[in-house]
Amino acid sequence: MKQLVVTASFCLLSSTAMAASQISQLNVSGDVAIFTLEAPKTHTVPGCVTAENQNKWAVSLSSLQGQALYSLLVTAVSKDKLVSVQSAQRCESVADVEQVQGLTLSKDDRRGDSTGAWLYKGDGITKIAKVVSYSDRGGYTYLPLEGTQSIKHYAPSITSSIHDLIFLDAECKGEFFKINYGRPVLAFYEYFDAYFTFADSSIKEHRLWEYGNAPVYHYMGEQQGCVKQNYTANQESRAIKLEKTEHPLCGKAPCWIK
Repeated sequence: MKQLVVTASFCLLSSTAMAASQISQLNVSGDVAIFTLEAPKTHTVPGCVTAENQNKWAVSLSSLQGQALYSLLVTAVSKDKLVSVQSAQRCESVADVEQVQGLTLSKDDRRGDSTGAWLYKGDGITKIAKVVSYSDRGGYTYLPLEGTQSIKHYAPSITSSIHDLIFLDAECKGEFFKINYGRPVLAFYEYFDAYFTFADSSIKEHRLWEYGNAPVYHYMGEQQGCVKQNYTANQESRAIKLEKTEHPLCGKAPCWIK
């Protein structure tokens, strides 16, 4: 099979070359990038590798060589390339994860010309699904990389305004509440750069009306700021505290479509 190959040319002495595969996960922690390929390892891994890290690879970002390798990894994810790994046959960047010595990227002829959109986690790097269609209501249907027996749906819920949030302090800081109309909430508030959902309403402190005659405030924007309302906490029985959470599909930030 003829391949268009891009190679990171580093010393590959006593290294083991792996069969080409797509990246299934790529994470960065501190100065180390750790990734996993879709295809499991078939070679004998070094004795330093633990069972839970059997199919993981580590790249140090503290060296120019490691940074070049990471650049290739990002390219592989964004351009839908196959990756073959040359093992260093040791653990270095992480005590129990196999170290990468070199990488080769190649065209994935099995998937043809990949021009469709893909769904990525909030980090913009970790590919999780193939986008099948888009609704004019703002939702997407997608197929997870691991396969599915039924089509899945993703509708980004990104909120730019916080006018509907209820605060108990005059500066609109700290805990805040939102009226619960009987529907679950999972929204990304740009103002806080985080996802929020309703807290457990069976807990007294999570119900606004439990705060008695305390005044309540709404944030009305930069010009008006935090404005006191003409009602008190015990006059709104439907308001429940919002607490920070993560999206089960996207993580800490909204998914990317690209």
